Amino acid sequence: MGKKKKARFRESKESEEEIEKAPETKEPGLDPLLYPPTMPIEVVVSNILKQPPLMGVENALNQLGLAVSVQFVEDVLKMSYGAGMDALKFFRWAGLRLGRKHSPLAWNLLVDLLGKEKLFDAMWDCVKIMRTESIVSMDTISSIFGNYAQAGKIEEAMMTFDVLDQYGCRKDAVALNCFLSALCRYNHVKPAVEFFDKMKDKITPDADTYALLLEGLENEGNVSKAKTTFGEMIIRVGWLPSNIAAYNAFLTNLVNCSQVEEALKFLHVMKTKKCFPDLSFFCNTLQVLYQRKDPKYAFPLWEMMKQSGMAPDLPTYNAMIGVCCCAIPSQVEIAYRLMDEMVFSGAFPDSNTYNAIFEALITARDVEGASSIFREMTRNECYPVYANYVMAMKMFFEADDPDMAVMMWRQMIQKAIFPKSDCAAVLIEGLCDLRRVSEALKYSLEAFTRGLQIPVETMTKLKNASRQAGRQGAYEQLEKKMNGILR
Repeated sequence: MGKKKKARFRESKESEEEIEKAPETKEPGLDPLLYPPTMPIEVVVSNILKQPPLMGVENALNQLGLAVSVQFVEDVLKMSYGAGMDALKFFRWAGLRLGRKHSPLAWNLLVDLLGKEKLFDAMWDCVKIMRTESIVSMDTISSIFGNYAQAGKIEEAMMTFDVLDQYGCRKDAVALNCFLSALCRYNHVKPAVEFFDKMKDKITPDADTYALLLEGLENEGNVSKAKTTFGEMIIRVGWLPSNIAAYNAFLTNLVNCSQVEEALKFLHVMKTKKCFPDLSFFCNTLQVLYQRKDPKYAFPLWEMMKQSGMAPDLPTYNAMIGVCCCAIPSQVEIAYRLMDEMVFSGAFPDSNTYNAIFEALITARDVEGASSIFREMTRNECYPVYANYVMAMKMFFEADDPDMAVMMWRQMIQKAIFPKSDCAAVLIEGLCDLRRVSEALKYSLEAFTRGLQIPVETMTKLKNASRQAGRQGAYEQLEKKMNGILR
């Protein structure tokens, strides 16, 4: 009997020794590399919510020993989009420390955050609690509309509109506009228009309602429905000088659908009603006409803009100068006048201004004019685009002005506008044509050392020109150096 007791004691002693030898297990803490002391505490909490540690969100938050405030909760939620249900855990955790007195903004942020994650059941649970506290607002509803629209859940968005009154929100023009804005923003224009047609006799639309629809129809390119909607707007809300967004959208739709003449007719009518689009419409339309190389309507459009008292800005001047330069025949003289005029309007020429004129002069083979504008633009620290450099060099060689072409090559290298093979070919072949073989050999080596692949046709031309000029040996030396570089 005594032996047995001794054995049990020995086993107990061995167990104690094993416990002493076993490594002490600690609850894992926050990695100081991921959460350094210098990191703002709002960012620390947000990162915990987005990538929860093994200990869990609540334990991590407890470990931080935070002083929670309403502002702190708002700041964390603003940074925590993408955290999903872990953001909700933080919200509840913080609520216990605030006596559940979250601000309406914090609630709205949480609703929006959950909706963006398509956690719609959790989102509605929050909205129902907000209803009991009478803090559901149109900001809340607008967020719900937007998240349903983004998720493509149009029926759910419509059902939300139907129950607005149950959440203390009126079904009025403001609510209708929020709904239409959400659908149009996410390219659900057709259901937006259909919903509007169903509701317009129940809810009186305002100018913003039509502006939203016209912007949606512009994005969709539905010019036929836009004309109908615009006509209805005039009947229902009349001509309003402040309704600029609607005028911009409608006229832009016409321009984009190649109905510029129609847009000009509407502009004439608007002028009589003292209603006009803003400068952005004129600028964008002139840019479209420039891209289409269609100057026909640009000049009457420009005159109408000036008559309205609008002062063109730099992009608008550049668009009009571009239109003048792409006209057939080119209206470079008008472009020059506009460039002189723009300075007095406080809009100073930039690289786009000069490049449009420079390209037009190159196309017209106006060597003197191109040389003059090139010197002016570089004096003002504006430089040609790459394509204009190449075209200009070719023109100068054809006009027996190789020095100008060589100067442009050197300037490209100086300004780190690195030449390509086509540019090197223009330079080398141009020099060969003018029997300036020594320079052609020199620039061939320079181009090759810069990593340019000189076309075979160009090297053949250089070889023949070298032989004819008695510089065969120099060409062979060039080949040896090129082969050495390749090795």
